[in-house]
Amino acid sequence: MNRLTSLSLATALVFVTIGCSNRGEETAPVETSVAPTDAPAADSTSDTTLTPESPTVMFGDLESPCGPAIDGITPVVTANENGGSADAIQVATPSDKGNSFVPGLNGELYDAGIAFEGWCNAQGGIAGMPLKVIDADAKLFEVPVQMENVCANAFAMVGGGWAMDDQEFPRFHECGMIDVAGFVVTAGKSQADNTYSPSPNPSNKKDEGWFKWAVAAYPEAMQHFATVYSDILTAQVVEQQYREGAAILGGVTVVDQVPYSSVGETSWLPIAQRLKNSGVRAISLVGVPEVLPQLTKALQELGYKLDLIMVDAGFYADVLINNGGDSVEGVVVRTGFSLFEEANRVPAVRDYLDMMKTYRPDGKVAGLGMQGTSAFLLFATAAKNCIVNNAGVLSRSCIMEEISKVDKWTGGGLHAQASPGTNTSSPCYQMITIKDGQFTRLYPPLNPTDADRALIPTATITEDGWACDDSTLIELTGDYGDVSIGKIAK
Repeated sequence: MNRLTSLSLATALVFVTIGCSNRGEETAPVETSVAPTDAPAADSTSDTTLTPESPTVMFGDLESPCGPAIDGITPVVTANENGGSADAIQVATPSDKGNSFVPGLNGELYDAGIAFEGWCNAQGGIAGMPLKVIDADAKLFEVPVQMENVCANAFAMVGGGWAMDDQEFPRFHECGMIDVAGFVVTAGKSQADNTYSPSPNPSNKKDEGWFKWAVAAYPEAMQHFATVYSDILTAQVVEQQYREGAAILGGVTVVDQVPYSSVGETSWLPIAQRLKNSGVRAISLVGVPEVLPQLTKALQELGYKLDLIMVDAGFYADVLINNGGDSVEGVVVRTGFSLFEEANRVPAVRDYLDMMKTYRPDGKVAGLGMQGTSAFLLFATAAKNCIVNNAGVLSRSCIMEEISKVDKWTGGGLHAQASPGTNTSSPCYQMITIKDGQFTRLYPPLNPTDADRALIPTATITEDGWACDDSTLIELTGDYGDVSIGKIAK
């Protein structure tokens, strides 16, 4: 495998399949939220509380799961499930940051993990037991090696992900590991046993609300729709999922499917000309944000303007604007995460930024980091409940039991409500656009009119700015990869 192919594979695997932004580096952090002492507890599973004079630390609208030891409870991790350590809860955060092709890939996951470790331990740990984050950097091609590291040293995998996550099997199950993942890539991992995600992305059930929005907002253009996608297998799978979901929803006529080379096109003019010749008026591009400006500039050179360019959340990236200039004006991005531009409105985003500033000041601030943080919050919440309700004993089976009960989760407001316990994608989304060189909210508006609500009658516009529509959670029937690889053999 040559260097260019490896680079394209690495970046596309991540951005194409997880749909997370890499924005936020320049957003100013503010202080972490602290609720009044009489604020209601987010976790009602236990009557045990901190001393009355202690303020309740919040992360967004979620009461912090971290804190000092609880009177009468001595936490202990089940034997042989914590790498032999009795002093801390040891969790491994996977990434590929050390690879030589795309240095730093997914490094924001580890940065978020280290920041969460510092934030949590500053409060006393989880019920008084410190958290220790283990670096599980697979450097793209060393997943089996890192699985040995994880199995030998970690209680759980938390807040991370590997681009080639199907390679963690069968070792993952052989050592009884559990994972509260920051993201998943392959079909096998997305539906694996003992694996949970704060914002699930299973290969067989997707939210296609953005297509319903597109049909409502651009009905004529969506009758002349095309997909443009990288020729690597993962991108082809995503493109097929787009088309199947759109076909089930209806209102979309696909007039062309245009692949491009993952190692780079010599010129994008032929692809732009093909779109023009086919009468395409709307597209969705599958790939990475560095690629789209090459197409938009080629279209601009031809003098051919599409009515709609819609892309997934991985394109919520400064590089899109920096490289695209005015050629990307009007591009529309679907996201399930709160916006950095709205940090002053969303306490959880502010708290993530402040946590990074305080405990990982040199770390990368990014949307994927927020997703990793949500995974840590979910794990820590489950761990606290286990310790409180199980006489101080923390076990992997208890973590899974606790998370399986969680059918409403936002990470304190970091993202749209999802159901980790049932591995169900969120039916909620936002559409953002590039206007005057800046990302800005497009739909739904924060103060919707009757006309805004009528645009998609089946969607509910929530007070916190999401469009939620259960009718757009679509069961897919296509073959998108081997899911059996992640299942425990019966």
